Amino acid sequence: MVTLRVLFPMLYDAIPYESSSSDYLNFGVLSLLTVLSFFFPINRPLWQRQVYILVEIGCLIPTRMFSDWGLDPFLYLYLVKSCFLLRRRDVIVTAIAGGVVWHFSYAWRLMHNIAMPIEEFQAMVEKHLQAVQDVPQLLIIDAVFNNIVIYIPFSLLIILLCLTLISERKSRQQVSELAAEVEVLAADLERTRIARDIHDSLGHTLTTLDVQLELAQALHSTNPDRAFQALNLAKKLSRQSLQEVRRAVSTMRQGQFDLSVALTALVDQMNQSPTFQVEAQVNLPKLSQQVSQQLYLIVKEGLTNIQKHSQASTVNLWAETTPEGITVGLADDGIGFEEVTPRSGFGIRGMRERVQLLKGQMKVHSAVGKGTLIQVTIPN
Repeated sequence: MVTLRVLFPMLYDAIPYESSSSDYLNFGVLSLLTVLSFFFPINRPLWQRQVYILVEIGCLIPTRMFSDWGLDPFLYLYLVKSCFLLRRRDVIVTAIAGGVVWHFSYAWRLMHNIAMPIEEFQAMVEKHLQAVQDVPQLLIIDAVFNNIVIYIPFSLLIILLCLTLISERKSRQQVSELAAEVEVLAADLERTRIARDIHDSLGHTLTTLDVQLELAQALHSTNPDRAFQALNLAKKLSRQSLQEVRRAVSTMRQGQFDLSVALTALVDQMNQSPTFQVEAQVNLPKLSQQVSQQLYLIVKEGLTNIQKHSQASTVNLWAETTPEGITVGLADDGIGFEEVTPRSGFGIRGMRERVQLLKGQMKVHSAVGKGTLIQVTIPN
């Protein structure tokens, strides 16, 4: 009857029931809770989620203090909702504080009812019984309406909670699938890295070793002395290959990899060759392990390419920080090449792949007879 009298004022005469201020309070609270049930701020900042739960529970307190409506189930639903929105500590505090305030409000209401004069209480009961006898059909309709009023917010909240659980399960499944894809991608990247490292460390040496062994095989009967020299050189190259492997492993696995020191050592090694001389100017801050290692291998491959193809006598190497990021450059006075000619060698391709891993840019400028300039820029 309360629902009918509040929602349908034209029935005031048909239903002998007088709506009180507590009835309007309860309907106002139910309306507000229904609106709030359409929002679930799971991705909002913590303080907004705390205010959301506080408002919902705070709205229930007046209904417990000033009316006899049974809105107790809403309190438990909002405690369930707090488990999804708040931290564990906040949920425990909310449960304890909400329970204490709720039961104090309930005790206050009981004290108010007990203090009511017995005559007034009897008159109220008789009035309600008379209303039921006068309009029993409307009482049934009223009971259905009251249940609908409670059913709507309850069902909305339960649906939202279930949708949240389903969404979370789907998110976990997607995370698992992405993790599997990352593992496959990491394996592919590792295979590519190993191929680049083998080429950078051993490619040139093993190629020269193969040439010397073929030369010794061809000359062992016609020119034994020249064949013996080729074998000695092959032995030296094989020893150098082992040293390069050990150096690469020790360099790449150092806990504190200093790029400036590593580049200085690389330049000293290159300057031992009579082919060309490297003039270096390295002024770099301390960089991350990943960036330092990749830049080291880029420079090493660039110097190897110059040694193999450029016929240069002087090479300039510089590494510095600029407003755009970290800049590393190599310039030689070799024979150069036409820029329109595709460069399909694994060395240049490997350098570009390493630069892409660092999200940088690599520019190559060259002309026949005017040397080559390679410049790499890595963003900060």
